[in-house]
Amino acid sequence: MYKVLLVDDEALIREAISENIPWEEMGFELIASCENGREAMERMKEVTPDLLLTDIYMPYVDGIELARYVNENHPDTKTVIISGYDEFDYAKEAIKIGISDYLLKPVTSVTLIDALKKAAETIREEQEHSRLLERYFVNYEKYMEFPDKTDYSGVDRKLIKNFLKTGEIEECAIFIDEYFEAVGKENYMSLLLRQYMTMDIFYCVREFVKAVGVEEAEDSGEWMDLKRLTKAIESAENTIHYLKELFTFALTVRDNNSGDKYGQIIREAKEYIGEHFGNSEFSLNRIAEYIGMSPSYFSSIFKQGTGQTLVEYLTRVRIDKACELLKCTNLRAAEIGEQVGYGDPHYFSATFKKIMGQSPTDFRGGKNMEN
Repeated sequence: MYKVLLVDDEALIREAISENIPWEEMGFELIASCENGREAMERMKEVTPDLLLTDIYMPYVDGIELARYVNENHPDTKTVIISGYDEFDYAKEAIKIGISDYLLKPVTSVTLIDALKKAAETIREEQEHSRLLERYFVNYEKYMEFPDKTDYSGVDRKLIKNFLKTGEIEECAIFIDEYFEAVGKENYMSLLLRQYMTMDIFYCVREFVKAVGVEEAEDSGEWMDLKRLTKAIESAENTIHYLKELFTFALTVRDNNSGDKYGQIIREAKEYIGEHFGNSEFSLNRIAEYIGMSPSYFSSIFKQGTGQTLVEYLTRVRIDKACELLKCTNLRAAEIGEQVGYGDPHYFSATFKKIMGQSPTDFRGGKNMEN
C-alpha cells in the first residue's frame, strides 16, 4: 500500500478527509494526520510517505515551505495541495516547486479520489521503473568490463529528449545508429548493459509521448508494452530495430498531436520567457541553451512558430507587464523598467514609447494618444 500523510490546520477537514476516503480499497494507508507543516516534517523523519496531501495556509510551516522541504529531502514523495479559492495563484506558484497536483476548496470526495488515483498511477509507474532498472543494472560494473574503454555513464536523456523535440522522422534510424556507435559495439553487445540502456530509453520516450499526446499514448499498447521491450533486448540487432521503430512512433505522435512539430518547443520557450523576462541579462543564447538548440536554429523556429522574432516577443511581454505595473502600483517608471528587465531607465522609456506610442508617465496619467 502507498503511505499517505495528511496535513491541514483545520481539524474538521482532517476528519472529513480521513473518514470519507476508502483508503485501503484504493491501495492507500493513511499513516498520520498533522495540523501544520512543522509537525509533518517531524513525522517524516520517522517514516517517508509516498504521497503528501497538504493545505497551503498553516501556522509555523505552511504548505509551500513543506512542499519545498519534501521536494528537496524526499524527492520520491508526491505532493498534492488543497487550496482555498482565494489562494489559487499561490497554489499555482507551488507547481514550480514540483507538486503533482492542486485541488481547489471545497473539495468533493469524487475530486479527491480522482486526484489520489492519478497520484497512485504516477507512483506505481516510477516504482516499476526503479525496480526494472535495479533488476537489469544493479552493480553492473561488478560483473562486466567495457572492452573498448568507452566511458559509458548512462543514457544521455538530454540528448534523447532534444532529438524527440526537434528531430525529423526520417532521421530516427540515423540517430539510433549513431547513438549505439557512440556507446560502443562491445558495450551494447553485453546483455546486461543493453537491458539497462534500452529500458531507460523506453521510459524517456514514454514520458515524452505522454506529454505531447496522452490519449494516443494510452491507446498505443503495442509500443508502450513492456513485454515487447523484453523481447526486443534479446539481441543487439532486435534492440536497434525496436528503438528505431519506437522513435518513429514517438515523433509521429508528436507531429500529429502538436499541429506542427515545434509546438511543444514554442510553448516551453514562452513559459521560460514568462518566468525570466525580468532578468536584464536574458538573451537568445540563454533560452536556446535551455531549450537544447543552437541560437540560430531556435531563433528560426521561434519566428516560424510565432510570426515574431524572439526580441519582438520578449519586448512585448516586458512592455505588457510594465503597463500592468504602471496602472496597478505606485512604483516609479525607472523601478518598473528594472523589474521588467530594463536596467537603463532611458532605454526603457524609449522602448515603451516606441511600442505604446506614449511615455510611461503619460500612460499612467491616462492621456489619450493623438494620431
